Amino acid sequence: MSWLAALPHQIPFRAASTGRRIDEKTIEGDYLCAADDPRLFVAEAMAQLAGGLVFDAAQHGFLSGIDDFVLDRALDAGEVVHIVVRLDASLGALFRFSASGAVDGVEVARGRFYLAAHENA
Repeated sequence: MSWLAALPHQIPFRAASTGRRIDEKTIEGDYLCAADDPRLFVAEAMAQLAGGLVFDAAQHGFLSGIDDFVLDRALDAGEVVHIVVRLDASLGALFRFSASGAVDGVEVARGRFYLAAHENA
């Protein structure tokens, strides 16, 4: 089972459509915008991809913070946001990431995300 299929939240709350590890500190994936998606689903997709970088199918974490998330414009249904997430730092069970998202090569979103491992993990 892949980490994406193992997320505790699935469609319609699984925002990341695809995910592929680039290296130990980078993952990329896509978010497909639907007609009625709230804008923050882009941030959720970024956080879900971040989790795929540091957790596996047997271990889950929690979104513990978002800093400086910016969405430059409203997204239209059918647009695909290509997301790149980088692990910036880790301290024990706490992880900090930076992420950006682009539509057709133009950056439309960016932010920092914090995930924490479940204490029983």
